[in-house]
Amino acid sequence: MMLKNRVAVTAGFLTLLVGACSACAAGSAATNDSPDDLPSVSSLEEARQAVSGQLECLDDPPASTAVMGDAGQIPAESVKCTQTVEIFYFESLDARDEAYGLMASAAQSGGSVYFAEGRNWFVVDYSEVGVGTTDPEPLDLSVLSAPLGTRFTEVK
Repeated sequence: MMLKNRVAVTAGFLTLLVGACSACAAGSAATNDSPDDLPSVSSLEEARQAVSGQLECLDDPPASTAVMGDAGQIPAESVKCTQTVEIFYFESLDARDEAYGLMASAAQSGGSVYFAEGRNWFVVDYSEVGVGTTDPEPLDLSVLSAPLGTRFTEVK
């Protein structure tokens, strides 16, 4: 029952972002820099293990969930690291850019959204935007830059 609730919360959060930000997400791009020089992974589990080795993630994470975009499900999946930090894995750069735009647009509600970006994956901390939980658990995603070769980004 608890697993179903966690999946529903993640799906609900992403659906909320899609509904609230569909107009602004269409014009959002990940960054001006190409992600081609960033590290890639072969699966969501590989990304989760790499991140868990550097951050204090949940010991027993919920199952991965599908990622919903403006036009429905996009070729991506995610898993929670904490209640407000999530790891995303993508099958294409277009899917990455769409999910990045959706997550970044949450910063429009006030606060910042933080990213540790890889080529076909990223970690996002949305603890400052007040969506998804009443007890945020922020993590310092900048610590992933050196050991994992990610790009740290803050969106305000």
